[in-house]
Amino acid sequence: MNDVIVIIANAIRGTEFENNTFIAGGFVRDKVMGIESSDLDIVVTLSNGGIALAQLLYKKEISSRPVIFQRFGTAQVIISGYKIEFVMARKESYRDKNRKPDVVQGTLTEDIYRRDFTVNSLIMDVINGEIQDITGKGINDIKAKIIRATSQPDIIFEEDPLRMLRAVRFAVQLGFSIEDNTMNGIIRNAQILKHISRERIRDELIKILLSPAPATGIRMLVHSGMMQYIIPELVLLAGAQQNKYHDKDMLEHTLQVLQNTSSDIVLRLSALLHDIAKPQTRTEDEKGVHFYRHEIAGAKRARKILHDLKFPKETIEKVTKLIKNHMRLKAFGDTLENFSDVAVRRLIIQLNSELENLLSLIHADNISHAQAYCLASQIPNLKKRIASNLKKINGKMLPVTGSDIMLHFEMSEGQNIGKLLDQAHEIWLRNPFWDKTEILNAIEVEEDL
Repeated sequence: MNDVIVIIANAIRGTEFENNTFIAGGFVRDKVMGIESSDLDIVVTLSNGGIALAQLLYKKEISSRPVIFQRFGTAQVIISGYKIEFVMARKESYRDKNRKPDVVQGTLTEDIYRRDFTVNSLIMDVINGEIQDITGKGINDIKAKIIRATSQPDIIFEEDPLRMLRAVRFAVQLGFSIEDNTMNGIIRNAQILKHISRERIRDELIKILLSPAPATGIRMLVHSGMMQYIIPELVLLAGAQQNKYHDKDMLEHTLQVLQNTSSDIVLRLSALLHDIAKPQTRTEDEKGVHFYRHEIAGAKRARKILHDLKFPKETIEKVTKLIKNHMRLKAFGDTLENFSDVAVRRLIIQLNSELENLLSLIHADNISHAQAYCLASQIPNLKKRIASNLKKINGKMLPVTGSDIMLHFEMSEGQNIGKLLDQAHEIWLRNPFWDKTEILNAIEVEEDL
């Protein structure tokens, strides 16, 4: 990226853009923190300067043809494979709280104070690399690891409610804390998240979940009141007590499971929502508190939640499959003594590409239970069993098809072929070395079929 900056600097020397072109935002923040960044936003303090500079670079055959957004006074180009955005110094007026501002020419100071947080408000001169901290707080807040609004929180959040989610996202991505006045502004304004599209909320939620501290991020969303407008079902988990197998309430258990998972969005969504139906399935009798079939109800609830947040169908299917199966091993204990090789092979075949994620989810859930019930060795033991059974299967699949059954038993399509195919599958799971003929000969056909 430094090479790109040099290219731009050389192109504007001796032009009106010299001393009027600055890198802004995350790139400068990361530079101060000693982090490499490829996120380059450039602000130009000339009328329509962003578009004009992009057009100049194209004329000099330095960049791709600009993609221009006239309403916002911005242009995007590609230089050496990097996407660069150019904007004029601007001030904005938001209408209807919908993230679609009216943009007019502004001063550099106005441009800085329209930005979200002080850590993102630094600018760097493209020509000489000099960094300016116009708010007087950006560099100090980076050093102190603080997220602080550039101006009155009520104003910047009302202008763009998504900034409240961005505050949480930056905090968990960078390992920062949110300054009290800024957090209080989030709490006061949480309800205006309802003016933001579900897609934009989803995108910020993904970034929070994939951060190094997803549990901290979700806890902040709940305690600030924002979660009520994202996944309200999660709010019901806070303070909800469980049974003897747990030493945390439903929310804190969920957050520990989440933090115990690797940074994969399917896995982390599954962890976040794996107990989402526990409040609705809670029962109590003389033996204690139970949550019968909460995994089935949870999968259905998760499907609705993820559909509302506009997640792709493929992601929804994978997450609901993991949630539905996350209790599958609970009754077999650490040693899995009564979990047969047939059951192991069935698990391998049924979960297929999602098996590794299921094992990770179950392990994260197990070790988040009370110490006496944490089943810490269950998944390590199962992985050994899986490796052994994979050698037996050796990538093979059921060698019998529905057509084979129809031909062998002289049956027509629809005559309970599915039931016989299920029987063939069970026979093969018990005898993975059998061939097609051996399996067909072992199938028992009832007379009423």
